[in-house]
Amino acid sequence: ARRYCCEQLKKIGLLSSYDEIGKYMWHGGAHHVGYDVHDVVDALGKPIAPNMVFCVDIGIYAEELGIGFRVEDNCLVTPTGAENLSASVPRTIEDIEAVMAK
Repeated sequence: ARRYCCEQLKKIGLLSSYDEIGKYMWHGGAHHVGYDVHDVVDALGKPIAPNMVFCVDIGIYAEELGIGFRVEDNCLVTPTGAENLSASVPRTIEDIEAVMAK
């Protein structure tokens, strides 16, 4: 995710190399759901297993532009992969405005 975001930030001229990504992406990209966000989870050496749920939260913050965003998805680990539990949440401006107008 960091490499992808780096390439997008390079395209719009905010970055020149991957070494600078920490300026715009301040935190990791996921955490367990069911723990407080800043709880230390001893997951080293433990495999990801079915029925675990993770919040995948990618954020980019451009302080110099006064803007930032974070996209969060809650994902359930299944025996065959993962299911995005928040896939139906509106994401486009038009879809969000339509929900707000209801």
